[in-house]
Amino acid sequence: MPSSPEPGTPGRIVTIEEHMLPDFLAEYLSGARANLDAAYWARAEAKLRDVGAERLADMDSQGVTMQVLSPTAPGIQIEPDAAKATLLAARTNDLIAAAVADAPGRFAGFATVALQDPAAAVREMRRAVLELGMVGVLVNGHTCGSYLDEPQYRDFLATVAELRVPLYLHPANSPGGAAWAEGHPQLRGPLFGWGVETAAHFLRLLFAGVFDRTPTDGLTVILGHAGEGLLAAPSRLDSRWQVANAERHGYRLRELPSHYLRTNLFVTTSGVTDPLAFWAAVEAAGAGRVGFAQDYPMEEMGPQSAALRSRWRVESLGIAADDELVEDVAWRNVSRLLGLPLDTNGPRAQPIPH
Repeated sequence: MPSSPEPGTPGRIVTIEEHMLPDFLAEYLSGARANLDAAYWARAEAKLRDVGAERLADMDSQGVTMQVLSPTAPGIQIEPDAAKATLLAARTNDLIAAAVADAPGRFAGFATVALQDPAAAVREMRRAVLELGMVGVLVNGHTCGSYLDEPQYRDFLATVAELRVPLYLHPANSPGGAAWAEGHPQLRGPLFGWGVETAAHFLRLLFAGVFDRTPTDGLTVILGHAGEGLLAAPSRLDSRWQVANAERHGYRLRELPSHYLRTNLFVTTSGVTDPLAFWAAVEAAGAGRVGFAQDYPMEEMGPQSAALRSRWRVESLGIAADDELVEDVAWRNVSRLLGLPLDTNGPRAQPIPH
């Protein structure tokens, strides 16, 4: 790696929605394969299975200093056998920890937990963070149809807050389908339905008072894909909540909904290159709560590197990110969030190809 980047390239690039596939989780991908182009899936699956030389070469080609690894969706969240899911979660965490150890400074990991058994999930969460060094936990949406605001997960969320690591809420298909997608299967997955499902999951946490029960900085939920479509109009959330029948809905929030977007949400750019979506995230969540991610290998790295290189410029509005914001989004914000080193002596980014 070069000792210093080219002018205009951030000092580092740390990406945090980057996927892999242990052989023992491949059985859970049959549904995903059915909805994807066969040639596309073949290329993606080969890259998912590699956490060595080929992945590192891809990272170097795009100037990526570090990836935070997690298994691709849906993973163990759809396994009905709680004991099996618990075993597979531990195996996944051990595998990721080994990959991190094999490439110092290039990888970190998000924990996998089996929420089918909430008590076991708490134990594995503690082991993954305190013994294996995981920097957060990633949950692929609902667990066999159960959502994180449900009472059986209260201890798990309290543990995440206690350990002061974030929870990445990754998309999944809605359980049982959705009436609005009938006759249009393309709407169920990442094209559209994942965003609806995941934004709704975050709002369930918000309106159930989960964030009110934890310290302001104690529980951070990460949403990818520029906030899963949630951040375009936070004022609409506020205005409609102000006229909602809070007693009927079961909980009266301490603050307006937009407050929790600024205090309990962290947003990544994974898979989204639209500059207006980037600026909506900066405005709704705050410049210190947006980070870079590439959704490797499900998305091409090149267009996302180009978005970073362009500074998310919007010519018609005359706006572009300045040097400080580029550095914050490229690596500093996620480094603070995940407890990664902020000194400049570690690996540095290679120039982003033009």
